Amino acid sequence: MHNLLILYNPYYQHDVIEQHINILLQQEVQTNATVAFGKIRSKLRDYEHPFEEILQQIYASVDEDNPLQLFLTDYASMYVAKVIKVLPGVQDVNAPAYYKEKSLDVENWFIISDIRKIVHGAFKQVRDQVLGNFTTPNFGGHHFAVYGSQYVYPLVIDMDEPINYFEEDSEFRFFTEIFKSEQRLEIKQRLIDHRFGDDVFYSLHPNTQDALISAEIEFLSNKNDPLYDFTAVVIHLSKAFEKELYLFLRKLFIYLIDKEDKLKHINYTVQGIEFTLNDYRTHKPNIGTNRYLLKNPTIKQAINDHINKYALKYFIFGSITQNITTIQPIRNEAAHGESTPYQICKNLRDMVVGIGQSGAICDFIRFGKLIDS
Repeated sequence: MHNLLILYNPYYQHDVIEQHINILLQQEVQTNATVAFGKIRSKLRDYEHPFEEILQQIYASVDEDNPLQLFLTDYASMYVAKVIKVLPGVQDVNAPAYYKEKSLDVENWFIISDIRKIVHGAFKQVRDQVLGNFTTPNFGGHHFAVYGSQYVYPLVIDMDEPINYFEEDSEFRFFTEIFKSEQRLEIKQRLIDHRFGDDVFYSLHPNTQDALISAEIEFLSNKNDPLYDFTAVVIHLSKAFEKELYLFLRKLFIYLIDKEDKLKHINYTVQGIEFTLNDYRTHKPNIGTNRYLLKNPTIKQAINDHINKYALKYFIFGSITQNITTIQPIRNEAAHGESTPYQICKNLRDMVVGIGQSGAICDFIRFGKLIDS
């Protein structure tokens, strides 16, 4: 999947993102909704894009089965759009009226089927958590420079930690949730202020953030009802745990394979399909497979040989294994329709979020930073 970055200038239109989202929301069948985002030619640029040939190759490869991730930022906020087609600027497209009303010179139209908010109104988080993960292959492969760069946009980017922001294979569309209720915003801020802090929360995968917020809303709304079925809360918490577990172990296994190339040939099976450890980079296994891999003697020996920090070893061999053992049967029962009582849900929430104890989610981020440090 290719990734491009565009800076949008509020000078042209103060509500750029909102106008595009409104067009998506107004369409009758939102699973097929699209809107065109125009890359406006800068009045200060009197030369052709120096990497136009590369961009055209990327544009030609884009379709619904091979979408492009287009990051849109004004530095205060960051959004990512799922692009399914790129058209020349002369095309007649479904776009906000301000493009024509202001006679803006559009170079290309990016046909968007979904938009996701990553950070809103927080420059530090945009700079450190999102842009800090970007490298610029056409500018020496260096990390993105907020100040003093000579970038020309659209800018081709890679990511230190690759993220597919639209990996969910369903008819759900993220743009329907961008204008979220005040309750969701309040719960998100509460989780940041009282549990995770800005740096940890914005280091989490966006799917993890959404799952934690949804779990917290439903738990707090129903915790005083002794007859309530907390299955949905368990499912949300399990998704958050499994996502961050996968990202942590992916980083760990990539580090170990770099130390011992033979590790990439270790075999494991998921639902009758054979994989090797090298496949872990792109294929997220089920939770039970993770426990199986951590018990593999060759992997265990590699961890002992190449992980020097005792606390990190204890987290891998002790805390992760214990947490998987705790969460797997609860998650499996919930997934198969078994009712989940309050106390079991509360215990799981305490473990995952970190209520009265060290939380699994925070630990994945904290110990993940120690892997290659």
